[in-house]
Amino acid sequence: MKILVGYYGGEIGRVNLSLARDYAILKNAFVYILTSMSGGESEEADDVLKSEEGLKFASEFMKRSGVQYETILSVRGFSPGEDIVKYAEDKEINHIFLGIKKKSKTEKIILGSTVQYVLSKSPCPVTCANFNLKNITDEDLLKDRRILIVDDEADVLESVEEILEMCVVDTSTNFEEAKTKLENNSYDIAILDIMGVQGYEILQLTREKDIPTLMLTAHALTPEHLKKSIQKGADAYIPKEEMVNIDAHVADMIKARIKGEKGMGAWFKKLTSFFNGSFGKNWKNEDKTFWESFDNKYRK
Repeated sequence: MKILVGYYGGEIGRVNLSLARDYAILKNAFVYILTSMSGGESEEADDVLKSEEGLKFASEFMKRSGVQYETILSVRGFSPGEDIVKYAEDKEINHIFLGIKKKSKTEKIILGSTVQYVLSKSPCPVTCANFNLKNITDEDLLKDRRILIVDDEADVLESVEEILEMCVVDTSTNFEEAKTKLENNSYDIAILDIMGVQGYEILQLTREKDIPTLMLTAHALTPEHLKKSIQKGADAYIPKEEMVNIDAHVADMIKARIKGEKGMGAWFKKLTSFFNGSFGKNWKNEDKTFWESFDNKYRK
């Protein structure tokens, strides 16, 4: 059996890949993952590079699942709908998977016409996947996310990995190992200890790759480290007492990034009473200007 996935990245692309992957495992099928560049060879280099990066992610996704696959970046100049149908005909595809999430007016026109064209012209059954952030559960949002956890305490790594069992988890116990993994792999989230693993240095590496990063700490639980984590670009700063809720905090970070925001507001609001209890009621007065600015920006 042969499956064709029309892939254009983003959250709906992830859902589409997941559905196709699960179906391929069930049917022992081969998966073709197609991204169509409708402008053909005249496409801008940045757009081609973005599409190549997207297909690289799709390739890693399928490879981890043990599914046989092939990625295709088509620059034949056809519309996405035409490309998908023609490829399905040429390869005698048995099932097509498409995403139908619509955002901007332009995307409504492009994605709408693509789905309509494929549904009317397809030589085989078509499954249309949808993504709605308001309706998705935290577990489904976290499913298949690739996460790097860096901590020098084995029990912490084991506990976080167990809580995030729906994710694909890599672990490291030191800076050098974490650096190597960041150089060789793509990650959706990084969870970093501060003390013992050079957490701030790793944070700098994750920031360079724009990987949403959560600082998980016990020994560095101070107002100074909280402020420093924020200033250095962490998306969240969570005490290890909150480790049992790490899945909810990571989900909040992902939701914030999907909305085009940083992950500051949700986690800080949830932990305000904890920080007040740990640092004292008036702990913000030591750096009043900074915290007033933070509150105005993230807690509207």
